[in-house]
Amino acid sequence: MHLFVFTLLSPNRLLKRLILLSLILSFSACTSMGFKDLFSDYAEQLRNARNAQLKGDFKAAATMIVEPKTNQNNYTLNLLEKARLHYLANDWAQSRKDFALVSNVLDEEATKAKLRLSGGASNMAALVSSDNAIAYHVPAYEQTMLHSYQALNYLFLGQLEGALVEVRRANLVQENALKQNQQDLAKEQANFDKKSLNQAYPSMSAMIGDIKNGFQNAYTFYLSGLLYEAALQPNDAYIDYKRALEIYPNNHYLQQDVLRLATKLNMTDDLALFSAKYGAYQSNKITDAGELVILIENGAINPKQEVALNLPIFSGYNQPRLFSFALPVYQGTLTRYTPLKITVAGQTYTSEQIVRLQSLASKQLQEQMPGLVTRQALRLVAKEKLRSTMSKEGGDIGNILAVIYNAASEQADTRSWLTLPDEVQILRLSLPAGKQLIDINFGDKTELIEVDIQAKRISLLNMTTIGNFQGHKLTQL
Repeated sequence: MHLFVFTLLSPNRLLKRLILLSLILSFSACTSMGFKDLFSDYAEQLRNARNAQLKGDFKAAATMIVEPKTNQNNYTLNLLEKARLHYLANDWAQSRKDFALVSNVLDEEATKAKLRLSGGASNMAALVSSDNAIAYHVPAYEQTMLHSYQALNYLFLGQLEGALVEVRRANLVQENALKQNQQDLAKEQANFDKKSLNQAYPSMSAMIGDIKNGFQNAYTFYLSGLLYEAALQPNDAYIDYKRALEIYPNNHYLQQDVLRLATKLNMTDDLALFSAKYGAYQSNKITDAGELVILIENGAINPKQEVALNLPIFSGYNQPRLFSFALPVYQGTLTRYTPLKITVAGQTYTSEQIVRLQSLASKQLQEQMPGLVTRQALRLVAKEKLRSTMSKEGGDIGNILAVIYNAASEQADTRSWLTLPDEVQILRLSLPAGKQLIDINFGDKTELIEVDIQAKRISLLNMTTIGNFQGHKLTQL
């Protein structure tokens, strides 16, 4: 990479270097990204769309997302944003198409051993610009949500088999991420002082909470369990409910699902273990009961912000030197959401959290920070060598041009899927078959929803609260 930069030298060296910078920007504009992507913050680009989303105007928000183009670095990210907004607008067919395009890209990357087709050009540009010149990498927690929403698209389109395929893919993402995480832990990161990074970088502990990693998503396992139950595959459902319970052991509804299926499947050893932890299973006394499951999506995930740090790295001659880093960070604290309460036949039930996507996003960023800093350290050294040489050969003009370009192009990569919810809660209860009037109380809003409960079937109610909007979707599994 360094050789590529410096083999362009010739008698008119300043001109050559200026041409090089122009070529890099041309690569960015023509092959993978535009000037807006290089010099502006991603959240700022999405400001109007997010404002429309907070008002519940999802169709308008979708039109405000840049039209995805396959040769641009934000292709998959733009598709994810549009797909989520189309889902919220109840356009499940279009949402399914958008998510399918992202899945195709991810499948292609997997078959090519994660070697991007445009890697040479984009990585060269990234070496002397920023991580924004690299094609967006969809992290594991976003991939699990991609497949979860695709499963829901299939459900609302009345296609259970398609939904089952998607939840299997979501589970596979988590299994692969766990293996990759174990491999990454065995790798040693170099090129920077970890202690200096830990001291200078803002803590994200308030955003992360007590989660163990940035990819295990109890919600996707829970959704998988629901669909397996609907497909009359209780053994598979039991496995995934147990996986979800391992991640969220204090969720009462997960506890009851595991106890219920352990009883039904005669899992004697498991039943003894779980009964000791959570108490004896309270069986349903209603004859010909059906199930009502409510998935509640709250808020919107926060955007990353940029933070500037001075960290020592080795730039040459084996001597450390302070360099200014522009790094992404999640700042602030987690929003507290009021649980949803429903009243049925005089009894009140309360929802419980099943995933905190903001925490997964923050943990994922924390886990990738060593590699991110290592990559940026290499880039800063390359930029400094370019600036030093231009200063020697071009005098003040060469130095000023290099300094201006370096400062302008050094932007933190703040990209992430911003139309995702902040958290998801669940609520499940057995009800008599027939039409039931559900009194829903969420914060200062109340709503009556009529649900047709069918014996031995699951009625799925998906609720969304974001900004001033509150809405719901209902289907039978």
